[in-house]
Amino acid sequence: DYVTKPFSPREVVLRAQAILRRVSATTEGASRRSFGGGALLIDEARHEATVRGSLIELTPTEWGILTALAAVPGRVYSRLELLNRVRGYELSSERVVDSHVKNLRRKVEQDPQHPRIVETVLGAGYRLGLGHDQ
Repeated sequence: DYVTKPFSPREVVLRAQAILRRVSATTEGASRRSFGGGALLIDEARHEATVRGSLIELTPTEWGILTALAAVPGRVYSRLELLNRVRGYELSSERVVDSHVKNLRRKVEQDPQHPRIVETVLGAGYRLGLGHDQ
């Protein structure tokens, strides 16, 4: 915004507050994304995930895996990639990711035996289901 002279300090404050409101609204919307036909909502700014309207509690590792997969929905991430993104280092076994994904599926999937949100791509890794809304 541009303020012409003469101006009052009150006007400057009000204009600054309006700009901050607009920026905040834009940032909030960008940090919230939905997947699985709207079943899963991830709000990275609040560090929250909801499934069908219910807030779910995730461990830091589960949150890291979920947000890594959500970074590019549909992209397949190998176990090693997920480990490096979440932990920043390689563990003795990449299979530890399978255990975390299994726990994550119990929390986000309606039927963990037939996942639609956190999908397995045989021989490649995992991806967030293509049925995302954004």
